[in-house]
Amino acid sequence: TGAGPRSIPGFGLLADEFPAPALKLWTLPGAEGGAGRAYAWFDEARGIRVPLRPTGGNIDTRHVTAGATLFLPVEVEGALFSIGDGHAAQGDGEVCGTAIETPMKVTVRLTVVQDTPYVQTPHFATPSAGSPADSGGCYCTTGVDPDIREATRAAVRGMIAYLGATHGLSRTDAYMLCSVAGDLRMHEVVPSHGRLFARAGGGASVQAR
Repeated sequence: TGAGPRSIPGFGLLADEFPAPALKLWTLPGAEGGAGRAYAWFDEARGIRVPLRPTGGNIDTRHVTAGATLFLPVEVEGALFSIGDGHAAQGDGEVCGTAIETPMKVTVRLTVVQDTPYVQTPHFATPSAGSPADSGGCYCTTGVDPDIREATRAAVRGMIAYLGATHGLSRTDAYMLCSVAGDLRMHEVVPSHGRLFARAGGGASVQAR
């Protein structure tokens, strides 16, 4: 069983229009024994937070799925890694502030990648572009800022830096390529958690394959 979307008072893109709490339960394929499971409300008083930083945190995006590669900047030596907040389904924007939240078992492989100064926020490469109109995978950069416009600008700057470092494009050429072949999407827009990504894929020569 998965829980969500939930309408949490004061949370979500239209929080002022949906003041009452709500919970939707979904029966997921393969779920066993979940019908009687109890769900606890988010307990911020006990120190639980929804972190959002350029190094990672609550990366709520529908595009980091099986086969994807996630790149995270590391700020300190000996940094630790944790993973959680599994989603059975999520739309771009996650406008309620939640998706279908569900426990998951995942297998990950961790690798330290050197000489990638252009990774200043989470980047990810997907094995599939996720659209019938596209072919192959794509490389995505993210912007992290409470201001959605600044998050947008940061995502585009990240793609410009990536194209320059990996494909030798000038900043101007990379900027123009983003305009004609990039794909800019919102994937988490709840208040104070603006996060967007710029996607290079489709017919451009910068597809992740």
